[in-house]
Amino acid sequence: MSIYNNFKKYNSFVKKNYINNDFISQQNILNNINKNIKSSKIAILKQNVEILLFRILNFISLKKSQNKKILKIHYWLPKNNKNNYIDERSSYFLSKNKTRNQINLVRGNSLIFSMYLFFVIPNVIFIKGFNRTISISDFNNLKSYKNIFNFYETNEKILSNNLSDFFVKKKIKELIAIDDYRIIQTLLRACKKAKVNSIGYQHGRFNNFQIGLKGQCFDKYIVWSEYFKKKLININNNYKNKIIKTVNFRFKKSQINHNKNNILYICEQNINYENIFSDIEKLLKNKKNKKLFVRLREKDIYPQNFINFLNFNKIEIVQEKSLLATILKHKIRFLIGYTSTALLEASLYNVYPLIIIRNNLHLKEYLKEKLVFKLDKAFNLHKLEKELLSSEGKKKLEKIKKKLWN
Repeated sequence: MSIYNNFKKYNSFVKKNYINNDFISQQNILNNINKNIKSSKIAILKQNVEILLFRILNFISLKKSQNKKILKIHYWLPKNNKNNYIDERSSYFLSKNKTRNQINLVRGNSLIFSMYLFFVIPNVIFIKGFNRTISISDFNNLKSYKNIFNFYETNEKILSNNLSDFFVKKKIKELIAIDDYRIIQTLLRACKKAKVNSIGYQHGRFNNFQIGLKGQCFDKYIVWSEYFKKKLININNNYKNKIIKTVNFRFKKSQINHNKNNILYICEQNINYENIFSDIEKLLKNKKNKKLFVRLREKDIYPQNFINFLNFNKIEIVQEKSLLATILKHKIRFLIGYTSTALLEASLYNVYPLIIIRNNLHLKEYLKEKLVFKLDKAFNLHKLEKELLSSEGKKKLEKIKKKLWN
């Protein structure tokens, strides 16, 4: 189901007063609006054991650093990669000195990988260790949507209270956080209660589906450009009264030699394999002299038949850690996607962003704001290439670049 359909379903529950405006769990409710959260006794036991083990890890880590006077805590998201666990979205804020002089509050993807992080990240604690343990009766009560939404809210409020108590106990003065929409309001509620100054930094595009941006605000927000500053204020007008600093801390300008025949297709979270297969088959039919590259989502596990399909058709799977590295190495000229932030980033590198229009899966505001170029239903690349590489097409790309990146 598309994000537009999910949002429509979410708003229908808001109208029924199943979801209150002051809920701090609204983003999680939207993200999981179609999820069945019933669970078995074994699954609940496993979840609770994990929480207890994370609490033990937190206790040991804090015991090791108890003699240090640390007044700052940083919430960030490690990558599930032992060779490079620092996410490029946070790397600007995570030098070795900075990680040593702050408490690193992280969201581990798994207990096993978190054990590895425990030994390599100084002063590390895990957000899961602040969650409450769940009982069978909690799940038995989830027989209506209203009870399910209250269940999410209860979990988030307990998490927020536990974090607030921790901030007070450790005398934390400042929180810096990646703007993980799932937990922004939980963190800000804890900060307000514990009187902690909060600083957030941008990790992706802003749009109205990111309802975690609504409600309470960071005291200071670091965003990529004036365009994103305006978007943020449009979503939450309360940011007019806050400090918003524009720093392009994530993306670098670079001289790039483009090859007009090289195309990069971005695999995205909400696009299923059937649609990806269909897209790539269309591209193969229309590619002529084009070379096709595919960027997979690092967190996703792809079926072997899909990988075989790519290999059989000599489609290269790119593995560079950043979009810029991929564009530099493979001389990408065109980038194709539905909603990805990469569609916005592309213009910074003079790469043409092409959006696929399909059943409400694409982000309509990209088209409305003229930030991308439309790929027609037939995927007629040859015709589009002529238009885009003309002097008029180049002017349009430059206009997008200026609008987004000043």
